[in-house]
Amino acid sequence: MPVSDNKFAALNGAVWSGGSFLYVPKGVQIDMPLQTYFRMNGESTGQFEHTIVVADEGSKVHYIEGCTAPRYDKNSLHSAIVEIYVKKGAKARYTSVQNWSKSVYNMPTKRAWVDQDANMEWVGGSLGSKVTMLYPSSYLRGPRATASNLNISLAGPGTVKDTGAKAIHLAPYTTSKIVAKSISIEDGKAIYRGLLRVNKGAVESKSKVQCDALLINDESASLTFPHDEIYDPTATFSHEASVGRIGTDELTYLRSRGLSEDEASSMIVLGFLDDVMREIPMEFAVEMNRLIKLEMNKLGAVG
Repeated sequence: MPVSDNKFAALNGAVWSGGSFLYVPKGVQIDMPLQTYFRMNGESTGQFEHTIVVADEGSKVHYIEGCTAPRYDKNSLHSAIVEIYVKKGAKARYTSVQNWSKSVYNMPTKRAWVDQDANMEWVGGSLGSKVTMLYPSSYLRGPRATASNLNISLAGPGTVKDTGAKAIHLAPYTTSKIVAKSISIEDGKAIYRGLLRVNKGAVESKSKVQCDALLINDESASLTFPHDEIYDPTATFSHEASVGRIGTDELTYLRSRGLSEDEASSMIVLGFLDDVMREIPMEFAVEMNRLIKLEMNKLGAVG
């Protein structure tokens, strides 16, 4: 990750003082997830950790990162760098569950190099924060490399979630999949911003992009800015998007079964997120369910 990549990468390169380094030797397969946790304990501060994960040839690893911060009156900045190297035939999964307070600007940069026959999986849950701008990127630089990005973002009252993913196909027979699910509550704004590029020579490459948004209130907003560049005529690419609201029929049905309106809305939202939630480890999924329910009930507990 060169410091010239963007201004937040430059800031991280200038002031970072810690982070995580994980190396998995050739052929080593780790069944249990490895977990780290980052917390901001002061107001008007910055957090600039640097994470490096190297999955050597034929290895397998699942790295989980949790982030949170207490509520403060003054704003703070989180500007992390994450670099993941997935070597030939290796499998790496990076799961990030972020529950920042609404006084945090969340501006990390995350990138993976994926070699021949390797597989990279990004799974993310973005809650809280005042503004989040997050676009994990995968560079598929070896034949038959694959990458997937599954992301949930919840834009609560007064917040902006500008999230998405990048997939760069540099080699033949590579595959990528991007699934982005967003929820907007009250005046929250959810934005999908993504980049898909299939370079010339990346023959028979395949990619699918899916963006689904759920609006809870009349003031809620959802925007999509997909950017797709297909330079090889043999590539297969699809993009689909949907935007919807919680229907009156669904609410009426659930309320007729004894649920309150808030409980019914929460159940519909969790069903909307189910295909991504299933990819998150149980303890994190349970916590995310709880936080989403609290936010839906307007208790302001996220963060």
